[in-house]
Amino acid sequence: MAIQLDLTNSQYGTPFAGAYFRIVTAAISRMREGSPKFTAMIDVAGYATATPNDDTREVDFRRYHADLTEVEASAGGNFLDKCYAWVMMQEDMAGSIAV
Repeated sequence: MAIQLDLTNSQYGTPFAGAYFRIVTAAISRMREGSPKFTAMIDVAGYATATPNDDTREVDFRRYHADLTEVEASAGGNFLDKCYAWVMMQEDMAGSIAV
């Protein structure tokens, strides 16, 4: 699974039409105090190609933090699918599509 989004700007200062974003990290942390009790951290890397390899450099990187219950409430059959659905709902991913 991946997310496709037209970037109007990138870390290189140039737009990338149809950039592909993939989750590179999805982690759950338990908080010692306060609320929420569990949080999710989701790192997403954007590439200018649909088939990145070890030599492909990312054109964008985004890190999200969320209450775990928000991610779990998203559509999807497993945790990673729910993470993708949650990321696509974020303001900076408006207009993205699942590919």
